[in-house]
Amino acid sequence: MNEYYRTILKDNIKKGLLDASSAAQIKHPFLTGRLREIVVHQLLEPMLNNHFSIGTGKIIDYNGAISNEIDICIYSQNLVPPVFFSSNDKLAIFPFESVLSCIEVKSSFSKKNIEDAYEKFVRIERGLTMTSGLHDENNNPQPQIIVKPHYRLFIFKTELKNYSPESFLKTYSKIDPNWNTTPLISHICLAGKGSFCFSNQGWIHMAYDECNNIHEEVITFLSTTVHDLPRTEDTRGVPKIGYYLTDPYATDRLIDGKLHIRPWNPGKLIFKFQGL
Repeated sequence: MNEYYRTILKDNIKKGLLDASSAAQIKHPFLTGRLREIVVHQLLEPMLNNHFSIGTGKIIDYNGAISNEIDICIYSQNLVPPVFFSSNDKLAIFPFESVLSCIEVKSSFSKKNIEDAYEKFVRIERGLTMTSGLHDENNNPQPQIIVKPHYRLFIFKTELKNYSPESFLKTYSKIDPNWNTTPLISHICLAGKGSFCFSNQGWIHMAYDECNNIHEEVITFLSTTVHDLPRTEDTRGVPKIGYYLTDPYATDRLIDGKLHIRPWNPGKLIFKFQGL
């Protein structure tokens, strides 16, 4: 552990949470956007290298399915590129293959806010299909082992008189039926209280250091988020942008110099995955 390195991050976190508190007092409709900006520009962006970028918008797949708007999408610039509507606010549509992490940002803790984030992530998980990044010599997609996007939740303010890690997980268990085996939201940060991360050893909790006023919970949330990105990216292989732009069954074929119009049996490409 390097205290000088940590000090820079601790200062960014304190400033970000203070700015969030000031924004919340205004009670203006722009609050959600402002809180998202704080997480992006003051907390996450300083920790990312040039391989990874952040935007907000909707996630799409090659079949035309589309998600609800996601507050923060961390994506790889080495994979299928997003399409931006505005370079100023980084509003875009993101091909599923490029998305490595999704984060919903909430101003305060409530069961409804957690349910809202959960439903957004469910729509991605159940409704979108990822194409393969592995192909044989004939360009046929091959079965692949991937790491899916990690779904995360960041909550700025938690006014719970009887807060405890157990009580929070009890609340989450009422929303996610797989909360203790394969939770959909595997990483949750309650600023000023604690962060929860699901690992091979089950749920891990990092508490806010109240005695020293150190936001260990936010540090853990940020470091784990960034740490997961390269591993997730490495499993994606080399996805083909052509799946989004062309219909392979609409192509013709020349056999011995003779044109055959759409000789392929029409169908739907099947992509087989196994999650890590």
